[in-house]
Amino acid sequence: MSALDDVIPGEPMSVSATLYTSYARCPQQALGRARGIYGPPSRVAFRGSLAHKVFARHLEDGEIEPEMFEQACREMAGGHLGEQMASLHLKPSEFRSLVAEVRSMYERFKALPTQGFTAAEEPFEIDGGTGVTIRGRIDAVFSERGGSRIVDWKTGSFLGDAEPQLEFYAMAWMMVHDEIPVAIEASSLATGENVRRVPTQASVDRTTQEVSDMITALRRAMDSGSDLNRLAGPYCSWCPLLDDCEEGASALDLL
Repeated sequence: MSALDDVIPGEPMSVSATLYTSYARCPQQALGRARGIYGPPSRVAFRGSLAHKVFARHLEDGEIEPEMFEQACREMAGGHLGEQMASLHLKPSEFRSLVAEVRSMYERFKALPTQGFTAAEEPFEIDGGTGVTIRGRIDAVFSERGGSRIVDWKTGSFLGDAEPQLEFYAMAWMMVHDEIPVAIEASSLATGENVRRVPTQASVDRTTQEVSDMITALRRAMDSGSDLNRLAGPYCSWCPLLDDCEEGASALDLL
């Protein structure tokens, strides 16, 4: 598959599923990310990162014994998430509480079928042309009849932006492997809810065009110093631009 089309040149840009989903829900929030504006580290984000490390270890090495679970979490946090954990200044009691929450999600995770597992935390980095790098990490890949199934684990209950994220992964998979996944799936470990889609050539082409349009819009806004549309919703609560956004503040008041 060819690189992105119709993208205006500009400063080097890293494009991820997070940037794409941010743009879909609020272009101005995505512009903030492109300008390097991120929210402070959070306990929820760290818990999610740790849970994903636990899920990957289970898939690759087998079940983590209950008596070894906390120690395994400490090892994974120190080995892969040390900077993130240090920034939160977690007390020992807070870390144990967090591990208990991850353990609860892990118990639900162990009940999920894992037949056909082929890879966990599968990275990709693609030269999209015109200074664009498409990069990310797919939580898990499973072999299914006819091809590969991509799965994204959600540690929260919100699946409202799962579809654009999954479509982005389908696009990236096509760029790397020259084949469309047979299925793309998001599964919430908090609620058990599942979103499954079957991508097509048409949906991959549409996502590719949307990503190209997003990059052009972001570059134009950054070059001119202008803003983009602001779209309010429940996601405003963790937006780093909230203090200067009347739309977001009003939405949260209503919610």
